[in-house]
Amino acid sequence: MPKLKILGVGGSPRKNGNTTKMVQKALEAAANVDGVETELYELAGKKLNYCIACYKCLEKGECVFDDAVNEFIPKFLAADGLIWGAPVYHMSVPANMKALLDRVGNLMLSHFLWKGEMMPRFNKVCGVLTNGGHRNGGQDLVLSFLGGSCIMLNGILISGETVMGSYIGASAWTGKGMDLSGKDNILEDNEGLMCAESVGKRVAEVASIVKAGMVALGDKLPSEYTYAW
Repeated sequence: MPKLKILGVGGSPRKNGNTTKMVQKALEAAANVDGVETELYELAGKKLNYCIACYKCLEKGECVFDDAVNEFIPKFLAADGLIWGAPVYHMSVPANMKALLDRVGNLMLSHFLWKGEMMPRFNKVCGVLTNGGHRNGGQDLVLSFLGGSCIMLNGILISGETVMGSYIGASAWTGKGMDLSGKDNILEDNEGLMCAESVGKRVAEVASIVKAGMVALGDKLPSEYTYAW
């Protein structure tokens, strides 16, 4: 069976910050599963326009904006599993990640409708991670949002080990006293990082199961499972 590809997406506007370090922990755990290779993709510093509802994607099968979304889509399509990480911003994800998810979702649907096909059954196994300035600072809302986005993209959402507290995804906090700006604060939250590792390991394990099943079934699967971009 070919190698599994697990893509970790760091959704913070800050490069190599707490969110990235959390995603890296999950990717390290995923890489320990046999036959898995990983890649980190940070949104920080990327040009990401927000969707303007022009509907040109329905006419042309592609977005009018030529920015980081076009760089991201091949990585998304090549991945067998994804680990989405985002900090809490006003009880939701940061604007850059929202722009990415809006446009990837719209573009995927429009591109395949433009080709006369239905949305593919991507079956990408997904795990979600978040961190906030306080232990209970909106993390559940971010996990819920990211989880819903994974399902809308026809992904398979998994949890980590529920007894560890990663029942939806992994949640961590970065509030070191009143210092919310330190990029390494998350390294002091051992519990949150353990949950991230649990989610990463489970993404790789379940992706391996799904891939093996798809290889075994082969041509017996409907064409929606094998669409090419």
